[in-house]
Amino acid sequence: MKLITLTLLFCSLLFSYQEGDTLSPKMQNSLNLQKDKIYIVDFFASWCNSCEKEIPYISKVSERVDPAKVEVIGIDVDKNIEKAKAFQKELKSKNSLSFRVINDPKNNIIKEFKPIGMPALFYIKDAKVLKVIYGAVDNIDEVIFEDLKRLQK
Repeated sequence: MKLITLTLLFCSLLFSYQEGDTLSPKMQNSLNLQKDKIYIVDFFASWCNSCEKEIPYISKVSERVDPAKVEVIGIDVDKNIEKAKAFQKELKSKNSLSFRVINDPKNNIIKEFKPIGMPALFYIKDAKVLKVIYGAVDNIDEVIFEDLKRLQK
């Protein structure tokens, strides 16, 4: 069973965006990416408890970075758009969501990125994936700030 699980995990990594990969022109356009700017793309959904816990920390990042140099983009993958909007509205009412969100109810964006788990963060600059973080991370805001220091040198 372990071998099957490891094989499936490895196969999924072969087809998901990884560090060093270039996003397709269609995806660059869909996300409205600009040159010389770092993007932190955060995949989340209302059903993902870890995502809900991380979003306020990622919002802290969004509020403290120079928007000319760094932008956080949320990708809400809820298939029910009403549920997605209600979830986002609730987060905003708590001042826990301060970044741009793209709703992906048809899962077109997540199908291209193919993260192996959620939450999932992709750092992107000049259409290239610089780093990927899967799963819940304690103090994700501190991790992102440290990563940005390194990536902006």
